[in-house]
Amino acid sequence: MTGGMAACLHQGWLPALLTAVLLSRHSPATDTEPVTSQDAALLAEVPEDILCFSRSFEDLTCFWDEEEASAIHRFYYWYSRLRVLEDPHLFLRDAPTTCAVSTQRSGPSGTRHICVFPSQDVRLFTPLHILVLDTTTNRTRHKRELSVDAVGLIAPPVNISAHWAGAAGQLRVSWQPPLADYPNFFLYEVCYHPMTPTVPPRGTAPGDLPAWPTSRAHPPTARGAAASQGSGQGLVQADTWVVLQELQPGVRYHIQVRSKPDGTSMDGVWGPWSEVVVAETPHSSGDIGLHCSTPDLRCVRCVWSWDPAEHHSTHELFYRASPSGAGMREDTWQQCEDASTGTQGSHACTFQPVAGSPIAVLVNVTRPHEPSVLSYFKEPFWLHQAVLTEAPQHVQATASQGRLSLQWLPPLEALAEQLEYQVRYGTDNSLEWKVMQGLARGGRRPHTAPAQLCPQVLQVPRAARKEVLDLRPGARYRAQVRAQPGGPRYRGSWSAWSQPVVVDVAAEAGKGRAEPRVPGRAEESLRALQNRRSVAGWVIPSVTVAPLIFTGVLLGLRCTFPSLYR
Repeated sequence: MTGGMAACLHQGWLPALLTAVLLSRHSPATDTEPVTSQDAALLAEVPEDILCFSRSFEDLTCFWDEEEASAIHRFYYWYSRLRVLEDPHLFLRDAPTTCAVSTQRSGPSGTRHICVFPSQDVRLFTPLHILVLDTTTNRTRHKRELSVDAVGLIAPPVNISAHWAGAAGQLRVSWQPPLADYPNFFLYEVCYHPMTPTVPPRGTAPGDLPAWPTSRAHPPTARGAAASQGSGQGLVQADTWVVLQELQPGVRYHIQVRSKPDGTSMDGVWGPWSEVVVAETPHSSGDIGLHCSTPDLRCVRCVWSWDPAEHHSTHELFYRASPSGAGMREDTWQQCEDASTGTQGSHACTFQPVAGSPIAVLVNVTRPHEPSVLSYFKEPFWLHQAVLTEAPQHVQATASQGRLSLQWLPPLEALAEQLEYQVRYGTDNSLEWKVMQGLARGGRRPHTAPAQLCPQVLQVPRAARKEVLDLRPGARYRAQVRAQPGGPRYRGSWSAWSQPVVVDVAAEAGKGRAEPRVPGRAEESLRALQNRRSVAGWVIPSVTVAPLIFTGVLLGLRCTFPSLYR
């Protein structure tokens, strides 16, 4: 704006403008300030003397601050339009319009001058010129050229919600655009941090992204976002949701979102942070010892424990089939009905899941005090990877010639070729089983019992149904067997040990026979048998020696009485 233009404006518009300025300076303050301290902080980095912003692209507010409040200013604005059809270098200019400038305090002694544009004078994609004159010197104090569509200062998104995303350590945050007329013109930034007593919920001015060590912001993504750990500030693209990942289990999080025009069709600066939304991640299933397995490849049994002192707590187990591929729909949660409560705070529930999909499990515990509901999540697992069979059936043991022979039947015939077994044995005078891990499948193991008869665990080849152990005679042995799926497809945990079988190996087993101890009359029969064996032992030498004695006697007589043999 030239000095001639300023003089023209001064001569033609001064009386009316002076009246408007005087009235505005003495007008009572409104309840809602047109420019808040938060607005000024958000625009602090803009390198302009006059700061302007639009909250909806249908309004416009401009302001500037001064330390001296004595000067009187005249605020002019007009739009210019390029007349392309006639002359590319020809601009059409509206007549300058005055704005009634209001004031409010800024800081301890400063004054903020504010112009709120009438809605009919707000135009998009058209150059806007602003000129501020000092009435004392009739000189230009400030001037600026801008476009309303480039000075957006947008409110936070609306209807922000945060809830568990159905996976371990994840929360899904969603919202709606701040301006319904411009749904696809914004970027969003998400800030979150664990809730602690020293960090109260609050909003934050832009540039003041909370400096909590565990806060996260998320880089742009093409469709929505799956945000993992990072640091600093970032963006989330126009999709109005984000999945926060790698969160701590069982922790309440404070979540805030803010908006900014995307810089393509509209532009501007980051708006204020939203109010805090609180969401909690489920606790780890390990906190309650939640374990799920299938004994028969059809049903799943889950067990967990709880503090037995909390008698009034209510336990519910939910399950669902989780998607195993892209584009698959996630089923809704189903409640397990076959629930039971055992002793010492133990709980169990059995259900039959949908075949062919991973299974996710969630346990909700409702208590009469805060927090009233606690959730425990077990990550999805496959049925064939969580097998826990019964103990091997019909275990039998026999002892013969210093060897202990064990036989059994598989606990689940459908997995007979996939089961591995472990055998443990020890002397009967052992106070408890002292488990020694066996060798891996295919490894060699000792065939004879060691000098010290300590309980041992031996690995048995897959699909075996018997095992023979070389034992040291003269002791009573006990043995047990357990099973575990170890095939290429089926996996799981070791079953419980079978009921122990006890067998005696007699002290004289080294002579070729090991017999079990027989109680009662059987012992008397055994002693009679041993007596008969003792008598037979004397008879057999007598029969052998008698002919030798008789021959010796005949030879002696011949030598003594030779005449008798002539």
